[in-house]
Amino acid sequence: MPNTYECCALTDCPWCARDDLACHYCGGTGQWRPEKPVRDASGLIAWTRVAEDCRMCTGTGKKHLHIAAG
Repeated sequence: MPNTYECCALTDCPWCARDDLACHYCGGTGQWRPEKPVRDASGLIAWTRVAEDCRMCTGTGKKHLHIAAG
């Protein structure tokens, strides 16, 4: 299983300080597997899965919202 980051890029992020809520998008793993379009030799577009850090929690696995915690 991939490592998650301790905190996001924000200093003193109120969401990174919490351990009680897992990220809704990655389930707390810090990774997600979106689909990426790929064109084959005949020009047909297909979809393939790729693994990357979760964009919603920046790989922390912790829930982050766009409003201040409180």
